Amino acid sequence: MTDQPDRASQVAVGMSTAAAIAAALAWLSHSRAEAASPSGTIPPELMELLVAIAQSTDRVDGNVLEIINAISQLAISTQGYVPNADSMVATRIACPVANTPYRLPYIIVPHDMQLVLLGWPLNTGWIQVGCSPAECTNINQSFPLLRGAVAGWRVKNAECLYVSAAAAGDFVVLTVEQRKAI
Repeated sequence: MTDQPDRASQVAVGMSTAAAIAAALAWLSHSRAEAASPSGTIPPELMELLVAIAQSTDRVDGNVLEIINAISQLAISTQGYVPNADSMVATRIACPVANTPYRLPYIIVPHDMQLVLLGWPLNTGWIQVGCSPAECTNINQSFPLLRGAVAGWRVKNAECLYVSAAAAGDFVVLTVEQRKAI
């Protein structure tokens, strides 16, 4: 279990503090104003009440500090992490003619997720990836995706990329994690 007090004990401390303060206010409002005695003594009942209030205040301050520390640790431990995906889309794109550009299908890529491309493991050549038909057919301007290799792109939509194969009949597999609409 944990070393932290449970919620019920925290509520009990708060209620007892409030009750002690209310009792002190009631006692002060019903007692007659009297001149302080020259010795400066405080009645024992009032002293006990003040001690109880001071002790419960120390416990409340300690509990508040524990809660603040726990909250700050939670904020640090969750910062930068993306929520898990609800589903995914995966499809295989055929490149039946060598050195011919093929546009990827219209698939939205959610914020903080990426489009992942896989060179089909049984390909005889490589796949060239580019942002335009001209780029994906030019070996000097495209990204070479070897068979069995994986690469990811942070794009808004898969259709912004084009692929072409060095050998006819090769494939590229794409996958995108998805979130449900809110």
